[in-house]
Amino acid sequence: MMKTNKHKLIMIALTGLLAVLWLGAVPVSWAGELNIPFARGEKINYVVKWGFIVAGRASLSIEPQVWNGQDVYRIVSEATSAGWISSIYPVKDLSESIVSRETFSTLSFFKDVNEGKYHQKENMIFDQVNGKVIYPDTTVDIPKGTVDVLASLYVVRFRSLEPGKEFTINVCNNKKNYELVVKVISRETVNVPAGEFKTIMVEPLLKQEGIFMHKGRLFVYLTDDQERIPVLLRSKIAVGSIVAAMEKIQKN
Repeated sequence: MMKTNKHKLIMIALTGLLAVLWLGAVPVSWAGELNIPFARGEKINYVVKWGFIVAGRASLSIEPQVWNGQDVYRIVSEATSAGWISSIYPVKDLSESIVSRETFSTLSFFKDVNEGKYHQKENMIFDQVNGKVIYPDTTVDIPKGTVDVLASLYVVRFRSLEPGKEFTINVCNNKKNYELVVKVISRETVNVPAGEFKTIMVEPLLKQEGIFMHKGRLFVYLTDDQERIPVLLRSKIAVGSIVAAMEKIQKN
């Protein structure tokens, strides 16, 4: 039983990192604070480790497209478990976010989660004009400019980040709105398979009880330059630390 619980703890953190466990949303006006920080067709590949064990792989990609006649960015996150982890708790997750190229607010979000025996598909349509998120079975009111979980990691890259500062943002997830504080912690130099990078470390903190509170602390390391590339994600859990480290980045 202890071994099984330990494996579950590992996979809770693993799947959180694989799904880019960052919560957030921003007002539309933030999009104009900095120039677009990512390259056309950017794709980042990560190796996910628990200690020295390779537990999985993940990728993040963004590319311009046309969606329903609008100029948009399509953001995709894919994650799979690896090695013996797959035999205990197989993971195969896909998330897709469609955001306006003009305002960088979310228009659509889809996820297909397959984690062990747990399977979930979700579709969300964001009506930014009327401040609503439309699910197949319900509608949720949101602050205008809200983005989905996946897009929020990209949106934070627009921000001017200085250690010691923090900002509060909102997120709509699982049919609820959450308030989140993002703390800018420090500047650090990190080494990942893709090389050595000077970074700014940030930590998302929920003000109230809610999703992910039981999954440990999450730290995201963004390059300390105009691109704000997320080169490392680190989650502290009861049985150690899970990290997702950048192996490769492609820019088309």
